[in-house]
Amino acid sequence: MKLARIVPSLLLAATLLGCCCPNVECRDRQAEEPNISVFASFIRKTAKERGISLSEAAEMLHALGVRGFDAGADDADLPQLAATSLKPINFYFFPKMYSADNGAADCKRCLDRAVKYGVPRVMVVPSHFTKNGNEAEEFAKDLSSMKMFVAEGKKRGITITIEDFGGPVNPGSHTKYLKRFLDEIPDLRFALDSGNLYYAGRGESILDMMDYAKGRIEHVHLKDQTKEDNRKYATLGLGAVPNEKIVKTVAASGYKGWYTLENAVGDDTYTDTVRQVAVLKSWLDQANGKKRK
Repeated sequence: MKLARIVPSLLLAATLLGCCCPNVECRDRQAEEPNISVFASFIRKTAKERGISLSEAAEMLHALGVRGFDAGADDADLPQLAATSLKPINFYFFPKMYSADNGAADCKRCLDRAVKYGVPRVMVVPSHFTKNGNEAEEFAKDLSSMKMFVAEGKKRGITITIEDFGGPVNPGSHTKYLKRFLDEIPDLRFALDSGNLYYAGRGESILDMMDYAKGRIEHVHLKDQTKEDNRKYATLGLGAVPNEKIVKTVAASGYKGWYTLENAVGDDTYTDTVRQVAVLKSWLDQANGKKRK
């Protein structure tokens, strides 16, 4: 371990956690820490920018209070990432739902990999609508495949979620289709992405979708975009996305799941993560009526 490179991180983490010694009060404080995750890209970028290993980068993020990471089910470096101090808490996956087998082979490969790495949930992204295709027929295929994923995931003890996806040609970018998925598949859960409906650009409200999915939110992805450009990312809390209201509302509802930071802004991933973690913890403390010492 290259201590010279992570000592500043450890000192900062002690400040953020409100403790710096291994006594009972300190351990209790750490036990109350929220479930914060980052996308795997945070680990990779931190390692590259700092000239350190994935393991060392994960240790730096862990010292801030990050405990998990989201990754693609087919990520080539998943074995190395899973061997770090951060655990894989979610897969995102893009099956070929319009294939001849309706995505069955992809479903098996993804879920088998989730079992192998102990990943408890998979966010399944339905296939994009094709240009000049029959939208109703393609949605029917997406719905059928999603039902299969949910049933197969249930057999393996894995929760399947669908998110409000940002790509405008995806059914997940339409609230009408998101609601149909949830209405027609009772065991499907919602992965709330704070900025994707804003990114899609149709003027649909994530706050309305959050309310519709009340009681079924299984995961929260947080990102921010600027007021001037819905496709330009901003550091959490500094853009146009109502992240503070989302976090406080979800937390007040009793949600105890994971909050995943999705986008690091700027050329210093670690420093931006410091800012984002601090902001997220502040919102959660306010929602829970806590004050950090």
